Amino acid sequence: MTSNKLSKRIRALLDYEDNITTMIASARFGGNGECDCSKDRVKMNVSENRLVYDVLREKMQKCTRSETWEDDMFMYSERGGVPELKEAIAKYLRATTRAVMPIDPKQMVVLNGADAGLEAFGHIICDAGEAVLLPAPFYSGIHRNLKTRFDVNVVPIPLSSEPKSGESKPFELTVERAVKAYKTAIQEGIVVKGLFLVNPNNPLGDVYSRQLVLDLLKFANRYDLHVVLDEVYMNCIFEEGIDHYSIFQFKEDEIPDLQKVHFIWTFSKDLAMGGMRISANYTWNEDVFRSLYAIAHFHPVPTGWQRIMTKLLSDTDWCTDVFLPTSVKRLKEAFDHFTTGLTKLGVPFHGGPAGLYLWADFSKFLSARTAEAEIAFHHKVIKAGVEFSPSLLYGGSERGWFRVVFARKLDILELALERIQRALQS
Repeated sequence: MTSNKLSKRIRALLDYEDNITTMIASARFGGNGECDCSKDRVKMNVSENRLVYDVLREKMQKCTRSETWEDDMFMYSERGGVPELKEAIAKYLRATTRAVMPIDPKQMVVLNGADAGLEAFGHIICDAGEAVLLPAPFYSGIHRNLKTRFDVNVVPIPLSSEPKSGESKPFELTVERAVKAYKTAIQEGIVVKGLFLVNPNNPLGDVYSRQLVLDLLKFANRYDLHVVLDEVYMNCIFEEGIDHYSIFQFKEDEIPDLQKVHFIWTFSKDLAMGGMRISANYTWNEDVFRSLYAIAHFHPVPTGWQRIMTKLLSDTDWCTDVFLPTSVKRLKEAFDHFTTGLTKLGVPFHGGPAGLYLWADFSKFLSARTAEAEIAFHHKVIKAGVEFSPSLLYGGSERGWFRVVFARKLDILELALERIQRALQS
């Protein structure tokens, strides 16, 4: 069937995919291991924490070995998640966010992953052609999730490596930048309906202060915007003395309009289980909840898998006293090892205190600070046997920056550094 026989919707999706493919044409390859053996490539472009699979494997074997497969585990599950799983997630969130605000499982809808959850919030908040604000550089998947099926646009809030007056650090997000981006969009005739905030940030690794989160909530209220808080990396903070302020740490009367605030968390990052495809989508707005519940029909998590994940997550002591401390310790070791290597190679980086990645500046190794030169360097690195993601995929306005995932074993990081050096010297 030729493309002109397909729907306009799918043609738009294919055009989007073609643009991405063209941008990183030679980077397509198969395999899910740390190295694709057929092409011998170290993959540092996927945000997976591969440092803790041994700890997970031991726990999962215990959960599954003693699991009794009841009849209902083979049946269709309750739409939006089985009650036991939602209660286990709520229990986990109460413990790890140090929640002040009540967390009610009945206000939660479980979907098959953050992609589905982010898409759902965009679908609910915006009509086709409308937009949300998103600090840039941003996780490229958010743009894909919002744009490809429901034509929701992203208006970037541009952040800069060069702080302007009143800013204290590179890539600092401020209310002033958010206001400027919003007003510029309105002047251009764009209807802006929401603000998406990933905290800790992907790809920068920055953790937003309590005051900034509150100020952004007030900004959104001033302009009648919904706020979607993506907190999937909240327990991936590896620097001491840095606190994450979840929306659940605010009192209800501190938040200007709780009816327009929504939350998402997944198993993918905190618990290093990206392949399990489970997200918790939470809202205080009854209409938004009913909308999520309706959408959940299309994004269920297998019933048996929900039961097993309930068992794992219900062991709060294991999560908070064993798994998370081990994960954070190993992330810190990997970050220190990799950044020491980058420094020796003369590669500057913006490494926030959280996440599985850093934002590395290879601009001085480009032939010019252009999109073409960034892609050319990207291909050079791939040819040397390592892959990470160019700023063009992240809405970044400064060429030469790349997101590099460091949550890999130390021997893999050593191999990656050798290959990066090879690329820089070629």
